[in-house]
Amino acid sequence: MAEPENRGRTARFVLRDRTREEHEATEAAFAPFDLENIDHYRAFLTAHAMALPRLELRVTGLGWQSWHPRYPRLADDLAALRIPLPAPMIAFSVTPVTAWGVQYVLEGSRLGGKVLSDMLPSGTPRRYLSPDPDMGRNWQSFCAAFDDACTGADWLDEVTDAAIETFRAFRRGAAAMAEDLR
Repeated sequence: MAEPENRGRTARFVLRDRTREEHEATEAAFAPFDLENIDHYRAFLTAHAMALPRLELRVTGLGWQSWHPRYPRLADDLAALRIPLPAPMIAFSVTPVTAWGVQYVLEGSRLGGKVLSDMLPSGTPRRYLSPDPDMGRNWQSFCAAFDDACTGADWLDEVTDAAIETFRAFRRGAAAMAEDLR
């Protein structure tokens, strides 16, 4: 983090800035999914189910120790909609350092999930997108742990690469399912 533009900023904010374009591209990839349309919502969940399970398996036990998976919630929503679980994508290799980048994207998506959950029609299964009551506190805890874990520029470079790859994994799922939107 010795670059002049990073002086005085925490690692989390540096990572946010470094991954902003990937984050925006991922949001744009999911923009065609109208969550008020049940077929689009099914495709949205399927796209996530293609990317999420192997990423979660790879980071379990690494990085932030308070992290917990959401794939079981996603699987429950798909089952409630009578949608079979898709074949998961192959995930990139994850190390104890790069797990922080994956978890940054996955934890951050919980915040966006709340906004999306509010868009769903009444009665729609929404366990995956619904926030935990302590979501805000967990995000702050993650951010503090992330900043504490940062050991310097090389660490942050590895984490940035992993976060970018995580965003791209979700975009691949969105691209695969967007073809089926009506």
